[in-house]
Amino acid sequence: MELFLKILRISFWILLAAGLSTVFAFVQKQEDDLLCSQVNISILRDPLQENYFVNEGAIRELIAQRFGQVENTSLKNIDVNYLEHLMYANPWVARAEVYLSINGVVDIEIEQRQPILRIINVNGENYYMDSRGRLMRWSPDFTPRALIASGNIKEKYEEWNKIPVSELINNDTLKTRTMLDDLYMMAKFILADEFWSAHVEQLYVNMLGEIELVPKVGNHTILFGGSDEIAEKFWKLKTFYKEGLNYTGWDNYDTLNLKFNNQVVCSKAVMKSAYKK
Repeated sequence: MELFLKILRISFWILLAAGLSTVFAFVQKQEDDLLCSQVNISILRDPLQENYFVNEGAIRELIAQRFGQVENTSLKNIDVNYLEHLMYANPWVARAEVYLSINGVVDIEIEQRQPILRIINVNGENYYMDSRGRLMRWSPDFTPRALIASGNIKEKYEEWNKIPVSELINNDTLKTRTMLDDLYMMAKFILADEFWSAHVEQLYVNMLGEIELVPKVGNHTILFGGSDEIAEKFWKLKTFYKEGLNYTGWDNYDTLNLKFNNQVVCSKAVMKSAYKK
């Protein structure tokens, strides 16, 4: 009896495996014969971003030119990896994923890059930095609203566009050769804060390689220094704005220096004007 049950169990598992293999083979055959019935394109953008640099029409045109007809093509002949790689031919694409569904639909999901900083270097070259710290070419066809960084910025696009800021931040040797990591961290902090987004107009790198902030309100310049202790420096400045400038007036000072610990050192506008005379 025990031997019979053992044989029965073995036979059951053999039949089950054979049945599953048949089902899987049938499903695979169905998928191989399945034609693409539709291409869905979803473009993800930051809800606060006003500019649309990637549109469905441009993506469909890119696919038609570089891949060909997708609809009515057998799913087994659609190279998902190639399509994903193809999406990056559009410089405004941050991420792309392509899925094939069992009902014959090809889903393409694209995330648009978000420019956060427009950089103008010492040679007058323009380029952008996105929210992930990647450099982007400047295009006369698009003018995204972004924080501006200018002044003594020597970095050229061609020399630095393949190095992500995350690599710069973690590489002490590279950090000493560039301002890009400092500018990125400053821009990210400013744009993440509603108050500072409304108050800071521009980042300026002076001849000493220090960052100055140009505010939207008032005629003063804010000497920030490096990107060290960003949160503490902005806290000092915000406190001074609320407890100092609101009482003394926004045009009484031409320089606010945040480089010193636990204090904001101010230079009066009238003193500087008298000195110039």
